[in-house]
Amino acid sequence: MRTRALPIARRTIAAVAVLAATAATTSAQAGPLDRRITPTAVVPRPIVVDVAPAELTYSRQARSEWQLTQFDRAGNAILATHVPSGISLAIDYDDPADDRHAAGIAPDTGCGPMEGRFWGSTTPLLYPILEPDTHVIEDVTIAMDGAEIRVRMAGGAYDLVEPGAGAEPLYMDATFTVEDGRLRAHTTGLHYVLPSKDPATTVGLTLADGSRVTRTFTMASPTGREYVDDVRRVDVSDGRYGDFSWTTDIQRLQFDLNTNPLLDVFEIDADHTLKDRGQRVVTNDFTFAPACG
Repeated sequence: MRTRALPIARRTIAAVAVLAATAATTSAQAGPLDRRITPTAVVPRPIVVDVAPAELTYSRQARSEWQLTQFDRAGNAILATHVPSGISLAIDYDDPADDRHAAGIAPDTGCGPMEGRFWGSTTPLLYPILEPDTHVIEDVTIAMDGAEIRVRMAGGAYDLVEPGAGAEPLYMDATFTVEDGRLRAHTTGLHYVLPSKDPATTVGLTLADGSRVTRTFTMASPTGREYVDDVRRVDVSDGRYGDFSWTTDIQRLQFDLNTNPLLDVFEIDADHTLKDRGQRVVTNDFTFAPACG
């Protein structure tokens, strides 16, 4: 923590400057480190609302269909809700040391947040941490405008995953909308997807050559890893979360499964597309079923 003290101090000074610049256009009592932002507050220009453990920048336009329905001071977590549908996103941006809840985004289409047990911590479906011992989230952007909410998490460096890959920060950039009752997400960067394996989940992969690969995972499935190249579509029938799918340009996808009872999820990983193929950015387009379960 001592090594972060000086950067945090500088960020705090910068945050105060941002507040002064935006006070005239922000219609709610919202500013740096002020966690009492009301759900309907209009914040047209981005403001810094947290600086530790990550700098969090927030904005919300008057026409937004999304609201900030919860800002958890202790847990460094946000709940954003799409008002017309009731679909929500649980967003956590710190490590699990304080509350055993890992960083990432857990959609909730009606059956509770899509998150599960992962090595003793509750971990969201969309998980941006590629090296748990060294990779932390340092910068977060949440922007609500019209039908969209954008969540960007960045931190660490590509070098953490593959030495020599560069000092640029790793990131997950996700834009969510709700169309015809279905949650959709467009993501770029590198991140994991953690479906449930309790009671069972079936994953179907469509490859670039048109061939198909199908796997079913349960709590009894043996520990192991499998690599599949040039995947273009992933279809998931999740026993807990319901059906969802995504198109992708990933060059190497990895299944990672562990039978330890501390895990009731399994990994669909993107780190080996960087390590083995040099792919720095993966683009995905997710569609979730209109009703979970």
